[in-house]
Amino acid sequence: MEVYFMILLFLSSLISTSVAVDIITANQSIKDGKTIVSHGEMYKLGFFSPGNSKKRYVGIWYKKISRGTVVWVANRDTPVADTSAMLKVSKEGNMLISGGGNTVIWSTGLAVSARNNNTVVQLLDNGNLVMWYKNSTNTRLIWQSFDYPSDTMLPGMKIRKDLVTGLQRSFTSWKSPDDPSPGMYSNIVDTNGYPQIFKWKGEALESRLGPWNGLAFSGFASEIPNPVYTAEFVINEKEIYHKYELIGSVVQRVVLTSDGKTLLLHWIERIQEWIIYGLVSVDSCGRFELFGSYGICSINKHPPCSCIEGFEPKFPEEWKASDWSSGCKRKKPLGLKKFRE
Repeated sequence: MEVYFMILLFLSSLISTSVAVDIITANQSIKDGKTIVSHGEMYKLGFFSPGNSKKRYVGIWYKKISRGTVVWVANRDTPVADTSAMLKVSKEGNMLISGGGNTVIWSTGLAVSARNNNTVVQLLDNGNLVMWYKNSTNTRLIWQSFDYPSDTMLPGMKIRKDLVTGLQRSFTSWKSPDDPSPGMYSNIVDTNGYPQIFKWKGEALESRLGPWNGLAFSGFASEIPNPVYTAEFVINEKEIYHKYELIGSVVQRVVLTSDGKTLLLHWIERIQEWIIYGLVSVDSCGRFELFGSYGICSINKHPPCSCIEGFEPKFPEEWKASDWSSGCKRKKPLGLKKFRE
């Protein structure tokens, strides 16, 4: 009987350690050095140090390919100085990173008012880290990392504006390859007027994509439709968003680099490297404040800027040097007509 009992204990331990490797429950934690892996083994979640840094962060990176390529970071602003921290689900139902002395370093920050042991954290095979509330009758999504992107846009992720809550979801570059904290550049959906995607450098608007014409963004040389991916821009009463989905088994990601480039990167299995599939850049007409008042931009002309009818360059010498920011002036001043009473 004692031998039988020991066998049962051994088998149960095998089951507890071999299943659900992609989830964390309310009575589990991930210590530094441990990881969870998505069901198809595409992504891994755990602690890491970027580049030459010794600081520790919780992130998601590829497992099956390009190991070490990070696509999401939890505690971007609050790194851990050593390996003492752990990722866990609190008894109230929040996911958090805690350090020595149970200090909370980072949290999902969900509003909770009672003990909740029904929360499950799961790493999906599309790179999304989700939190489910599960009970005997239903399963409900309560949080997902796709709503809190870092510098990487994965297929299925949205750049969006939530019209119900007012929350804005944007992509922000790392400060440097050694520092994943928010950098100078961000891509964001602007909803003032017809929605477009703006790129900001700090507080300065640098460029724009848009508006969406039903197939692609104006000002962007797109290959849509194509056999690699599909893209869509959706406007409804709840949200405004842009996203793309991959076709087939290709692997791609969009990255906003620390020096402000938006790159569409494509994984080539044969050479085990990422190649630049496309540089998401705008044409001259999409660059902000390139042309002054009363100027017209034509992408089919070189140079692209000219003045509207009845106007001429305000400072011709600047225009000859390809500086059109001063704009145009009227060829003939407006005259005031005199009318007899």
